[in-house]
Amino acid sequence: MHIVPIAPDIDPTLAIRDGDIRRIFPPNTFTAGRSYEQRGRVQDLEIGERGAVITATTQGTRPDPYVQSLKISHSPTNGIRIAGACSCPVGRGCKHLAAVLIAAQRKEMQAPRHQQSLFPKTPAPAVLPTQIQSWLADFDKDEDEEPTEDYPAAIRTRVFYVLDAAPLSGSVPQLRIDPMTVTLRKDNSPGTIKRYAPHQIQTPAKYIRPSDLLILTRLARRNNYGGPPPDDDPADTLRRILATGRARWGNAEGPALTLGPQRQGQITWITKPDASQQAALALDEGLTGVRIPEPWYADPAAGTMGPVSLDLPQRTVTRLLNAPSIPPEAAAEVRARLSKRMPAAKMPVPAELQPPEPVREPMHPHLRLISGTLPSDPSHGRGSSSVLGRGLYAVPLVRLSYQYGPIVLPRSAKPLPRITVRDGNLYEVERDRAAEAKALADLTGLGFGSVHEVVPVYYQHAHTDDFALREYGPNPTWLQIVTEEVPRLRADGWTVEIDEDFPVQVLSADDDIAAELVEGSGIDWLELHLGVTVDGQQVDLVPALVRLIAKPEAAGLIEGPDDKPFVLPLLDGRMLSLPMSRIRPTLQALLELWAGGGIDADTGKIGFSRLDAADLAGLEERTGLVWSGGDALRDLGRGLRQSGGIPKAVVPDTFLATLRPYQSQGVDWLQFLGSAGLGGVLADDMGLGKTVQTLAHLMIEKAAGRLDRPSLILCPTSLIPNWLAEARRFAPELSVLALHGSARKASFKAIPKHDLVLSTYPLLTRDADVLLAQEWHAVILDEAQSIKNPNAETTRQALRLKARQRLCLSGTPLQNHLGELWSLFDFLAPGFLGSQKSFKSRYRTPIEKHGDVERQDLLNRRIRPFMLRRTKEEVVTELPPKTEIVEPVEMENNQRAVYEAIRLSMHAKVQAAIASKGLARSGIIILDALLKMRQACCDPRLLKLKTVAKSKAGSAKLDRLMEMLSIMFAEGRRVLLFSQFTEMLALIQERLEEDGIEFVKLTGDTKDRSTPVKKFQAGDVPLFLISLKAGGVGLNLTAADTVIHYDPWWNPAVEDQATDRAHRIGQTKKVFVHRLVTLGTIEEKMEILKDKKRAIVASVMDAEHGGALSLTEADIEDLFAPAE
Repeated sequence: MHIVPIAPDIDPTLAIRDGDIRRIFPPNTFTAGRSYEQRGRVQDLEIGERGAVITATTQGTRPDPYVQSLKISHSPTNGIRIAGACSCPVGRGCKHLAAVLIAAQRKEMQAPRHQQSLFPKTPAPAVLPTQIQSWLADFDKDEDEEPTEDYPAAIRTRVFYVLDAAPLSGSVPQLRIDPMTVTLRKDNSPGTIKRYAPHQIQTPAKYIRPSDLLILTRLARRNNYGGPPPDDDPADTLRRILATGRARWGNAEGPALTLGPQRQGQITWITKPDASQQAALALDEGLTGVRIPEPWYADPAAGTMGPVSLDLPQRTVTRLLNAPSIPPEAAAEVRARLSKRMPAAKMPVPAELQPPEPVREPMHPHLRLISGTLPSDPSHGRGSSSVLGRGLYAVPLVRLSYQYGPIVLPRSAKPLPRITVRDGNLYEVERDRAAEAKALADLTGLGFGSVHEVVPVYYQHAHTDDFALREYGPNPTWLQIVTEEVPRLRADGWTVEIDEDFPVQVLSADDDIAAELVEGSGIDWLELHLGVTVDGQQVDLVPALVRLIAKPEAAGLIEGPDDKPFVLPLLDGRMLSLPMSRIRPTLQALLELWAGGGIDADTGKIGFSRLDAADLAGLEERTGLVWSGGDALRDLGRGLRQSGGIPKAVVPDTFLATLRPYQSQGVDWLQFLGSAGLGGVLADDMGLGKTVQTLAHLMIEKAAGRLDRPSLILCPTSLIPNWLAEARRFAPELSVLALHGSARKASFKAIPKHDLVLSTYPLLTRDADVLLAQEWHAVILDEAQSIKNPNAETTRQALRLKARQRLCLSGTPLQNHLGELWSLFDFLAPGFLGSQKSFKSRYRTPIEKHGDVERQDLLNRRIRPFMLRRTKEEVVTELPPKTEIVEPVEMENNQRAVYEAIRLSMHAKVQAAIASKGLARSGIIILDALLKMRQACCDPRLLKLKTVAKSKAGSAKLDRLMEMLSIMFAEGRRVLLFSQFTEMLALIQERLEEDGIEFVKLTGDTKDRSTPVKKFQAGDVPLFLISLKAGGVGLNLTAADTVIHYDPWWNPAVEDQATDRAHRIGQTKKVFVHRLVTLGTIEEKMEILKDKKRAIVASVMDAEHGGALSLTEADIEDLFAPAE
């Protein structure tokens, strides 16, 4: 109540100004009220005659507005009296009342010019004596206003009172009150929640409101002394709690509670399972009864709590609710005694029960799988912590009972009395304690323990007969319990029931799995659905399967026996049981698809594009499911996987070559890829006609009218003449333009007018602007290993070329490591083998470092549809055999001394580099050291050291070569001699000239390449000196019958390429390949490493399992080991 002086004839509402209202309310309350009024939160404002009564509603933070009522009346002291009430938790002196008063003042303000503030800072002169004024003021005013409940904006912590029913021995639980400190989030929802300790009230925190002080003090005293003190009023405490607006039911995030109306209830007697009777409180459905100690109800759905009205004296109610359980034999006496106390119509008494019926059936264990609610998951063991004040966890539990015929006894039932009740009838059961003990032992033997034992701190939340599973150690999981142990228990005579809300639901499919391809989110993209019907609804298993196989332990999923069910966790928490024999093929296929990078774990989807058509066909083949949708993609996949699935191509008559059967198959394959918009690697052996197959492919395109753009062939410079010659010979109708030499720029404008454009890898970077601007029909890389380095500029520019089809021609697409293969496929189909990083982790490392045969097989199957590889031995039965011979060479003393000196010096240098930089960063130093050792083996003069000149060391290998040539020429042999060192060729040339032996020579400096080739092929000279790099590819030298590799090279594929200059189609003579190897040196050890490398190449190219090459520190130490 507030007093404002006023003249008697002035409307009190008009007399109150903002300044007066500001003095009535505390500053923060006035500010909040003015903000509410300015924001239009005051509604339904009504002002009575002369402002005597003001009513309104104000929208607060809750959905329902608060109701305000103010009474303004004259007082005997010539002022006005303001009394107000609000339905908010504060009740009086709140911001809502301030807002209403400000709104009323605004509405009724009239002509303020003749008024002045009627609330002067100094009191108006008293009309009556001071003693009387003081007496009247005390007489008029209400109870002292309570301090404000408002929270400053900076304080985000509140005290919440969590109310709940705590189980007691009686039938009506005691009300449990747990104060919690709650830190609110920005949206005012509960954030951090902690229990409020009773001792904290001794030094109240800033967030403690005045209303909290009395409540918390009373609660602390009850906690400290075991119960309320004599002068405590529990009902008053509860009302105060409800008035704060911070009462919650169940937990701090539960429904808010306010004081509700009184509800009617009654006392009734209930019959318990053991046939005893106990007094209980009967309320309307949805209400929970509690005692404080008198009965109250809680209605969480309505958010109210209030007293219960009973037509009995409170003393009688208390005694009835405190009554012990009345056994059947005492029921009649209790009923008679109670009826004497009060008329039977008012006094509730135990029911009259019929004599029990005897039950003599054997015991069968009865197990119910239920959903329990505990503050912590018991599967986490005793150490698990709860989340105080928050909702309970739904956890799987089991409840054990003992069934005797129609009677099910709880495990906790006492042996005596043996009388129980069912459907209102009594039964006397003869218990089998031994059988009951065995059932309990069987249950605990599965890993179950009483909830009271597993989570003892939460005993009050659990039923006495509930058991939790200890999911650790050797114990089975809940999944195993449901799928394996439940069927076993049923077979052993147990009755097992599973509640509908049991958290671990294991369902069965109504039909077989059906595979369907549907349109995906991207262009040319189909998604796989694996559907089954579960409970009448269609469920796609793909998301659940993807989540499952993405786990590290997924590989073990397919190892179970056929008669063991496979249980798939669905995304909605249910479990689907499928026969292992039915799901195993699908699981196996998906695991392989996952290992090969064909599944996106982030999206949980399985999609296929044209590049994945072969994988799709393999999946369809292995799963054995019924498939629908995506017919075109599935047909393409079958064609890529099966040789018989590729249609025959018709080569036009204008193509002048007669193709061998395997070459026709190659053209069919190129055509099939082109029709699907795909590219590939034609990886036939050297000399099997990759050029002629490519030309036939282009001629078919021209004849069909599809060659409406030029096609580009990139090749080494040495192959330009060969392409020109082959095109003129076999495909004269193709207009061919060679971009080569300094005059090529003049031909740029003519590119669109030609069918075929030839250029070289070095010119690709120089002519990038022109070549990248053109849209090509096909881009074909001959000797495609030229882009084996993905970081090279040539490779980067090749990736930018625009074409309908991309092809690679290479007899050696893999020379050193699998990364080279990735680079080729990155050109053909970016992303097909994943990123460079993912390819390394998925394939390179497992295969090259660990010899992972399964992963290698996955890679083979992934690339096989896009790589066509035929060897000479497979397809050209008339090709004469090739004999390879290692020619050992023993160094003489001076040369060996030079070699040892170089070895020791380089070994020390390499060891120092590895120690300081590590193996990976010491590559250049290692290669330089190995080069010097190899030069010492070939001819010490290659080292160009003064010490070598003084040592007069000769070359045992050069001497052996000259001996061999003398014999070979005498036999009429024609010889190709390869060396990677052009300076070595120069030294050999000196010896040949000294001996008067004729020869021709080809190195990187040779301008005219065709003349030496023609002279050798024509038989003018018996010997052709060739540098390995310049003449290893692009030459047809079938006139030779002997190949000599003077110095071994690291890469066996490069040597094989050089050998195939002679051992190719057109060769009619046996070919002998001689390798000069210096014994006890690095050359001999290189041969061992080359054998390893040859194995990995064969495993990928020919799908034969083999080991992998990995140059380790141990390998390096072996290479630098002393000569033996």
